[in-house]
Amino acid sequence: MSTNKPLMARNPSTAPLSFTREVTIRTSGATLETAGIRPMKYAFDYAVTGQRNNDWVVFRYSDVLLMQAEAVLRGGTGSASEALDLVNKIRTNRGVTNFTTLTLDNLLDERARELYWEGWRRQDLIRFGKFLLAWQEKAADPDPKTLIYPIPSQQIAVNPNLKQNPGY
Repeated sequence: MSTNKPLMARNPSTAPLSFTREVTIRTSGATLETAGIRPMKYAFDYAVTGQRNNDWVVFRYSDVLLMQAEAVLRGGTGSASEALDLVNKIRTNRGVTNFTTLTLDNLLDERARELYWEGWRRQDLIRFGKFLLAWQEKAADPDPKTLIYPIPSQQIAVNPNLKQNPGY
């Protein structure tokens, strides 16, 4: 529901939230609610106590379209123009300018924008071969073992068929 009133901070409750581009990875105290970008993709239902009635997204249609476009770009059935049309359907729906060409790089960027805070980024970066590179606050990682997780020792102990992933 839109009231055209500013969102208010919780402490102090008389201060409007200040959405800034400056992002501090760790903050506390006076800047806790006034620094950085706040993802508001799926609003938390504060009015309800107990079982919340918020929807839980498992897959979204836009993700399916992006997966299909990626499959086409990687050699699947279809043409590059069909893949471009799939992505531009999403961009048109979001009110942004359509792409004129589609590459794996701008498709990865589009997945980042469309699927922000939905838990797909790590796997996308691995699949696109970019996870080990440096970005924002992360240094480059030359060790490919970080592409997979270690198998918990408790699982290996109870299943002799399991072998620890390399490097762990």
